[in-house]
Amino acid sequence: MITNNDVLGSRIKRRREELGISVAEIAEETGLSKATIHRYENGEIKKLKRPVIDAIADILKISPDWLIGTTDERQ
Repeated sequence: MITNNDVLGSRIKRRREELGISVAEIAEETGLSKATIHRYENGEIKKLKRPVIDAIADILKISPDWLIGTTDERQ
């Protein structure tokens, strides 16, 4: 079964790669460490914090709801 954490992680990584954005760039803009961004991408973060999701979505120019898998609409 795919959890929202898995969906979130794969969507962050896919969109980040589409835009050519590095993990370091996301980390710098969000104030998180590169390791934390990697943990999000790998589905290791169990308690998803909405402000962090919103910040990452803004950087990736997509909807936070798409990131967490509650919609298939990117915008």
